[in-house]
Amino acid sequence: MKSTIRIIMMSLLALAAVAGPAWAQAKSELTIALSSFSAETVDPALQGHNVKYYLSLIFDYLVGTTPDGQPSQAGGLASKWENSADHKRWTFHLRKGVKFHDGAEMTSDDVKFSLQRAMSKRSTTGYAGPLRTLIADIETPTPDRVVIVTREPTLIIPTYLSRSLSTEGMVLPKKYIETNGDDVFARKPVGTGPYKFVEQVVGSHIKMTAVDNHWRIGVPKYKNVTFKLVPEETTRIALLRRGEVDVADVSRERVKELEKEGFPVHMRKEEALIHVWWILGPDGRTPPTNDKRVREALNLAIDRNEIAQSIFGGYAEPAAIPMGLTWSFKDVGFKVTPDMAYAYDPARAKKLLADAGLAGGFTQDVYAFQLPGFPEGKAFAEAMAGYWEKIGVKSRLIPVDYPAFRKMWVDRKAPGAVGYYNVANRDWIGAYAFLEKQGYTPSKLNDTVNDPEVDGMLAQVLRQTDRDKINALMRNVYTRLRSEHHGVPVVFVHSPYAASKTLGKWNPGSVMYDLFLDELARK
Repeated sequence: MKSTIRIIMMSLLALAAVAGPAWAQAKSELTIALSSFSAETVDPALQGHNVKYYLSLIFDYLVGTTPDGQPSQAGGLASKWENSADHKRWTFHLRKGVKFHDGAEMTSDDVKFSLQRAMSKRSTTGYAGPLRTLIADIETPTPDRVVIVTREPTLIIPTYLSRSLSTEGMVLPKKYIETNGDDVFARKPVGTGPYKFVEQVVGSHIKMTAVDNHWRIGVPKYKNVTFKLVPEETTRIALLRRGEVDVADVSRERVKELEKEGFPVHMRKEEALIHVWWILGPDGRTPPTNDKRVREALNLAIDRNEIAQSIFGGYAEPAAIPMGLTWSFKDVGFKVTPDMAYAYDPARAKKLLADAGLAGGFTQDVYAFQLPGFPEGKAFAEAMAGYWEKIGVKSRLIPVDYPAFRKMWVDRKAPGAVGYYNVANRDWIGAYAFLEKQGYTPSKLNDTVNDPEVDGMLAQVLRQTDRDKINALMRNVYTRLRSEHHGVPVVFVHSPYAASKTLGKWNPGSVMYDLFLDELARK
């Protein structure tokens, strides 16, 4: 009898071993746990970059993007596009037969409506400002063709409307929004993506369900996709270990531990620059950081090598150029020379403060928050405050949710306070788009620089189509940002995303705030 039971048990174990991978492949739900949802909005016009994790499954972009961030005619609603000889007319040819989740057919009228909405006063996206400056008209000569007319020659229209940047290129349903209103759309969004919105519970999760068949990925592999908001890392990792989530963003210091346990960790190299800045007042910089010596002192007070090791587990490299993105460095021919690297020099930092009449230091507010892909955010803020304390700068640490901080930043309600960001590493067009948003005074959105010389060079880049001239302008912008210490570049981070052991092959790409789940969702 015992031998019979033993044989049955062994047979069941063998069957389980064989069935395990098949069960994993047949799993009907994909679950992603993130440390932050940012603003937790499902309306593309009400946030921008860091809602792309989930919105890129609900909506399609006008211009597609490869996982490494290059514009693609394969992944967007425009199957092809071309520009006029003077670079002022951009014609996009739309895919035919694409339908919104409510059954309405997508046409050029929807594209025009979406762009106008993205540029409206109501929009709070990152690039609403430059699009307002650039676009003179949007023509819809046929249902499958849209023409964007710009006021000046430019090369950047396709990139601005692609998946590689923010949400302005997402195409929304004109009739649905006009019939139901913005508030209904913000609660029950409708797109053309491979997954339909099901529900959002603020502070908990966002759930979506697959369409039957989608031009981008075919018949989706997973019936449902759920994004869970799990701020505590120990909880995210526990969920991963129990098999309750399939993907989780994790801090760099936990990578080796998870790898030893056999969990695949997908590391996106130099994904982001961790950059610190000071919020401007209504009229620009406020004392004391309007003094160049103070800005340099705050840079010299930071031990970037120590931060790379202690906060980011060695998965980071020191940074030297304010708002400087290394992928763009290669494009424009900019070289970071040894003299540009900020030394860790507290003694010189104290002298610079004394020379600025601040031998006794000063007090500044440091807001502490987490961001998607940046679970170390609050620990990072504490570390920065600690370094500045050593040179006499007293930092008031203020824990806050990012949406509340962003509103203070955009509205300039906390002049002189310190903010920070994990800035997506990008090519030259993406880098220009970021600089225009944060370093160009006329943008009036998130400007953090307020430098007429930088403004003049960025204005020329926007209207320039000669790449040699663009490259020279971009190099000069970076040189100026570094010489004037317009911000505190800290480190470039390699970003880890841990996956379940049964998830299978997956390339999360290198576009920040977007895990490129298309490959996972494709059968």
